[in-house]
Amino acid sequence: MYRLLIVDDEPVIVNGLVLLFQDNTEFELEVCKAYSAKEALEMARKMKLDILVSDIRMPQMSGLQLVDEINYYWPHCRSILLTGYSEFDYVHEALRKKVDNYILKTEGIELIFEAVQRSIAKLDEENRRRIQEEKAKLHLEIAVPLLKQELLRKMTGGEDLLHLLCQPRYEEVHFRIVPEQPAFFLIGRTTLNEMDRASELRQAVQRSFLNYLPPSFQCECSVMQDDVLFWMLQPGAELLGRFRGENVTNGAHWNSITMYMKGILELVQNECEELLGVAVSFGISDNLEGSWDIAGQQYEKLHSLLKARAALGQTMIIVDLGRVNPYEENMYEYGRMEQDEMKLFVVDQIQRYVNEHLSGDVSLTAIAEEVHFNPSYLSRFYKQAAGHNLLEYIQTKRLEGAIRLMQDTNLKLNEIATRVGFDSPSYFTTFFKKKMGVSPQEYRNTQA
Repeated sequence: MYRLLIVDDEPVIVNGLVLLFQDNTEFELEVCKAYSAKEALEMARKMKLDILVSDIRMPQMSGLQLVDEINYYWPHCRSILLTGYSEFDYVHEALRKKVDNYILKTEGIELIFEAVQRSIAKLDEENRRRIQEEKAKLHLEIAVPLLKQELLRKMTGGEDLLHLLCQPRYEEVHFRIVPEQPAFFLIGRTTLNEMDRASELRQAVQRSFLNYLPPSFQCECSVMQDDVLFWMLQPGAELLGRFRGENVTNGAHWNSITMYMKGILELVQNECEELLGVAVSFGISDNLEGSWDIAGQQYEKLHSLLKARAALGQTMIIVDLGRVNPYEENMYEYGRMEQDEMKLFVVDQIQRYVNEHLSGDVSLTAIAEEVHFNPSYLSRFYKQAAGHNLLEYIQTKRLEGAIRLMQDTNLKLNEIATRVGFDSPSYFTTFFKKKMGVSPQEYRNTQA
């Protein structure tokens, strides 16, 4: 499923387009929205974006500038610009930036639908091309330098990387990770049904990850014992600077880096499932700068968490060690739960999160972050476990909350809309009328 982001500084336009896309059964899209370029960039740092539909004239940052910024994080994202003005300079600049389309708002929704459909077709073609290239490489073996593999295995076994790199045995090794700077590692576990092709498929997963990893990261990779895939990663100075600029504390700054990495891992998981038929789960360590002596402990903890979840039938997991609490670790200890109990436990986690955050962020990405799932996998898992769509549950809770507040309080309708997660009163009115057949005010009048 592709993710479409609609950006305009006029909420009525954004909300109208969101509704039109959601009601159009020709599209299978997760539709997101932003009311400013700044808000759109915040979303780009938290989730992968496939298609951008943006107003070209906005305060602080134009649609053309926004295209440049989003392409930094998601180079494959297709862009469509909307404007109320037919100006040649804008058209020329849009074409120079390889924007897919430039549409006057007065030309109507059908042209926007057609432009998005063409962008989807281009994304499909790019995916087919990448898959064909990957198929051509599947028979090739990736040679892993033996000394680097040995070095990384010793580190995950508990030895301090700083001490290892000082040993004469490794002095000729060109190790791309600088221990004195922020760095972290990932581990990956796969569910493989074709054991005779296990090594080949793991190599394909490695290639998929490296294909999606931006040049803003340095990387060393290996395969550990138990066939665990391993990547040591270090964000570059420019990437660190971009995230530091908007975060005051080191913790918030590092959390932003982690969120960005989760968006990349989502892409890898989706491609591996589609291309290889392989489910991949990932574990993300903390920042190891100044803590290389505990890298082995973090590796063992992540390894145990992924093994426990695999034993409970969970696939396409993304476990962030910085967000794992002791209670959660205890619940997932081997043998503590059966698969059916685990499903009920996770569904309860999801529903409790939705109920507690109804006025805030209940996107697939936010909920997936809470339960350490790939967003696409979360949607499938919830439907299978609960028997209904997650979006249906969220909409039901918003409707129930709105009705309860209308019946039990004297809050204004725009205040009620905000409390149940609608940042636009008109959007709330449209949603309520679609569900109940009457407007919120008409419903309240009948309750008087």
